[in-house]
Amino acid sequence: MQKSLFFLFSILIISSLNAQEQSRESMAVDATAAQWSYQFAYEGFFDYDTSEGRPEGNKGFLQFRLVAPLPKSESFPITILPRLTLRLIQNSAGDYGFGSSDIFALAILDQWSSGRWGIGPQINFPSQENFGNTNWGYGLAGAITERAMDDDLYLAFLLQQTWSNDAAGVNRAAPLGINAILVYQLGGGWYIGNGDFVILYDWQNKALRIPFGLRIGRAFINPGTTWNVYIEYATGLYYDDWRGSVPGNALRINAQFQIPIGL
Repeated sequence: MQKSLFFLFSILIISSLNAQEQSRESMAVDATAAQWSYQFAYEGFFDYDTSEGRPEGNKGFLQFRLVAPLPKSESFPITILPRLTLRLIQNSAGDYGFGSSDIFALAILDQWSSGRWGIGPQINFPSQENFGNTNWGYGLAGAITERAMDDDLYLAFLLQQTWSNDAAGVNRAAPLGINAILVYQLGGGWYIGNGDFVILYDWQNKALRIPFGLRIGRAFINPGTTWNVYIEYATGLYYDDWRGSVPGNALRINAQFQIPIGL
C-alpha cells in the first residue's frame, strides 16, 4: 500500500514538471500561496462515540484565521506566511470560551514550477479553563504542495508537532497532526476535496485517529480578490485505540476572502 501511494505521488510529480504559473482557482485552495487571507468558519461536532470510556468532546467552534504574507524581495530571500488562528469554543457543557488557538510562520524554503515546501515555528496559545490545554505550546509546522493535471489537481501534506506541560507540569509531546489534502477542480470555480480534517497520532498511547472528509466549494475570482466558500462533512474512519473524544459526524461552513499579492 505504501509503495503504491509513493508510486502514484511520483507519477503526479513527473506529470506536473511542465506546469505553468499557478491558476487563481488553485491559489484559492492553496494554504501556501502568497496571498492575504481572512477566513471565517463554523465547525460543529455531533454524535460522539462514547464507547470504551471515551469522553464526549466539544460541540463546536467559531474560527477566524488570518494569513499575512511577507513576500520575498531583493533584500529578503524567502517568503514567510504567518498564520494566526483564533477559536471560540463551545464545550460539551454548552459554554463558550477561548481555546485551541495558535500561530505559526511558514517559511517557503524552495519553490518550483508546480509546488513548494516550507517549515516554521508554531506557538499554541493557552486555552481558558475547560476549553483545552491551559499551557503554552511550542513546536514546528511544515508543508509540501504539488500541482498536476494542468493545475486541476492540488496535493498538500502538512505536519504540526508541539510540546507543552500537562496538568502535572510534565512536558509532553502533543499528538502529531497530519493533514493530507487532495483537491480537484471541477470547472467554473467549483472544486471537490477531502476537507480540512486532521489525522492525529498520540505518542503516549501509540494510538491513531483517522477521519474521513468531503469538501465541496467554489472560488469566486475577481480581478484582484477571491471569495472562497465551501461546506465539508467528516466522520471517524479509524480510532480503535484512541482514548480521547471522537465525533461521529462533523460539519464545517467556511467563507474566505483572499487578496493575492503581485497581481
